[in-house]
Amino acid sequence: MENNPSKTRKITKSFEPNRSQEYLQVGTKLEGRYLIEDVLGRGGMGAVYTARDLRFTVKKIVAVKEMINQATDEEKSTKIIKNFEREANILATVNHVSIPTIYDYFTLGARSYLVMEYVKGKNLETHPKSQNSFFPEQQVLNWAIRLSDLLHYLHTHEPEPIIFRDIKPANIIVTKKGQIYLVDFGIAKTFEAGEKGTMIGTEGYSPPEQYRGKATPQVDIYALGATLHHVLTNRDPRAFPPFTFNERPVRQINPNVSLEFEAVINTALQYSAEDRFVSAKDMKEGLVNAAKKTGLLSNNDLMENTGEYLEKAYEPLWVFKCEDEVRGSPLYYKEAIYIGAYDHNMYALDAATGDFKWKYAADGGIASKPAIHENKLFFGSVDQRVYAISMRGGHNVWTRSTNGPIYSSPYIAENHVFIGSDDEHLHVLNTATGREAWKVQIGSKIRSSPLVVADKVYFGTEGGEIHCLDFSGKTQWYVAAKRAVTASPHFANGAIYIPSFMPSIPTRDG
Repeated sequence: MENNPSKTRKITKSFEPNRSQEYLQVGTKLEGRYLIEDVLGRGGMGAVYTARDLRFTVKKIVAVKEMINQATDEEKSTKIIKNFEREANILATVNHVSIPTIYDYFTLGARSYLVMEYVKGKNLETHPKSQNSFFPEQQVLNWAIRLSDLLHYLHTHEPEPIIFRDIKPANIIVTKKGQIYLVDFGIAKTFEAGEKGTMIGTEGYSPPEQYRGKATPQVDIYALGATLHHVLTNRDPRAFPPFTFNERPVRQINPNVSLEFEAVINTALQYSAEDRFVSAKDMKEGLVNAAKKTGLLSNNDLMENTGEYLEKAYEPLWVFKCEDEVRGSPLYYKEAIYIGAYDHNMYALDAATGDFKWKYAADGGIASKPAIHENKLFFGSVDQRVYAISMRGGHNVWTRSTNGPIYSSPYIAENHVFIGSDDEHLHVLNTATGREAWKVQIGSKIRSSPLVVADKVYFGTEGGEIHCLDFSGKTQWYVAAKRAVTASPHFANGAIYIPSFMPSIPTRDG
């Protein structure tokens, strides 16, 4: 994802928002791309919608958060927009499994919009369980560890730490699969030591210093403690005077909660910031120790939540989140990873850290594994084109159209690109110019990636055939596999190995 895109745009003809218009109507189209389908929530400063991203042929649903600029003074209004753009740029760099991905942002008239991953689930305030009975301590402890880990990520975020400032049950969503998300970053604020500003947060969940406009990591620690107190007791702190949690001890209301877990919550809820946990990481350690002492979470649960505390064999080195599915295979070359995604982008990432280097946007999804030759990156797309991209910055060198989507991956040999297409042709293109040297019609879609060995080309077809051609495109032999052959062939010991959808692996002496 680009970290500094220019996203302030002119008002589109399809919609001209203003301050007086209350909410977007279903069917409204923003930027000619986002079709509003439903309203998720409404407030005095805007609303949150679900929308369909029309750029994709498949139905891709996103969440669109709307923020209305109430300032009537032009200078103040301009400053608000600049602050929004700055914050959106920072949020675009956030990459965590429990935070929805930011896809896009823009300003239309008096309204600014943040487009993000749509998370379908129940928030902890409206969750049926929270209203009918207490959540099990084991479940809440699991969530608490995940959330404290997330806060540690935000508070140590580079290039600038982020203070969420409004943690509460309504901003925590749990999916049917049990994944937990922290949502509504509309008021998130980057941390600047000693800065005072406007009070932003929710009464009952905010500590004393937040009422004075301070934003430090201890603000989020207190709010997480208040949220855990609410979830475990079903007592909404907004219904009580601020800072009176000590008058409503957790175990007095819910005796099923362990002393160890209650002690962690009490520490987080201390009136003075210096008496709370020093950091979210420290709070996480307290939660993990509570889990160990009580035995509430198994070793597997602890390993899943706390890779730094227990040995975890499969802890990923890094994760990079794209805007849509990743169906292709990555290519490693000179300390970089190149991979395409169904968000239409070919990405270049630092192999050691996963840091974004550049991306190139095609007009369709990319399932093709790229190939490299003479500082150019080659790949196909479902937009029916073969691309040659400069590896120095991701600029287009040439593009060649076919008459069908391309799922095949290219193979480079003798300064030519060999690649199949759903137009039922094998295409052979010059690597320097993209000029077609020759193509041959096979009579079935080619999604298998070609393999060149000596002077022969091998590939499979969706019609269930395995073909061998010479360099002029003349068929040397073919084998009927009866079922589709989508996989790529492999050569070893004088034989070609290639799987098909039939329950066996056809082989052929080359």
